[in-house]
Amino acid sequence: MGRKEAREPRMAARLLEPGPVVLVTTQHRSQPNVMTAAWVMPLSLDPPRVGLAIHPSRFTHELIGKSEYFALNILTVEYLPAIHLCGMLSGRDLDKFARAELHAVDALEIDVPVIEEAVAHIECGLIGRLSLGDHDLFVGDVLAVAADGELFGERWLQLEEAPLAHHVGAEWYAAVSRLYRARLPGEEEAEEAQEESER
Repeated sequence: MGRKEAREPRMAARLLEPGPVVLVTTQHRSQPNVMTAAWVMPLSLDPPRVGLAIHPSRFTHELIGKSEYFALNILTVEYLPAIHLCGMLSGRDLDKFARAELHAVDALEIDVPVIEEAVAHIECGLIGRLSLGDHDLFVGDVLAVAADGELFGERWLQLEEAPLAHHVGAEWYAAVSRLYRARLPGEEEAEEAQEESER
């Protein structure tokens, strides 16, 4: 392993990546849009809330501000070209759903489309917006969640078969394709003893 080197403070965001990249879907009146976002985080379990950081110049920022609803769509690396494209083009200029060959379908609870190809989606109602620098943090109450039952239970189950895309910078992405289970010292022996006693 190499020596640690000092980096620019702005690289802190890259160090905290990768989280799964999402495609944020929005709609105001009859104008839908989709945008790639990597700066997404859970904020609370009870009530369930998520945070989404967006630069004020983005069309999605404008649409969420007007409609007060958005959805976070999670896709696998199979859709990496579409994921990347939706972060490079503006919905002000064209229909990104059509250009990325993604299909908009009705959400469960909100009047914002979700992406049919997504393996999961989270529907949110806006409850706050904080200006914290060059991005605004949108805080959303989670109103509905849907996930592929073969890929997600209480956690992601099949990352080997359907890895999620994680952004690591510019045009570079990664995929987590193997799960590891952490065990505390003595835990494995206790589980083996329990299994032995049940035989």
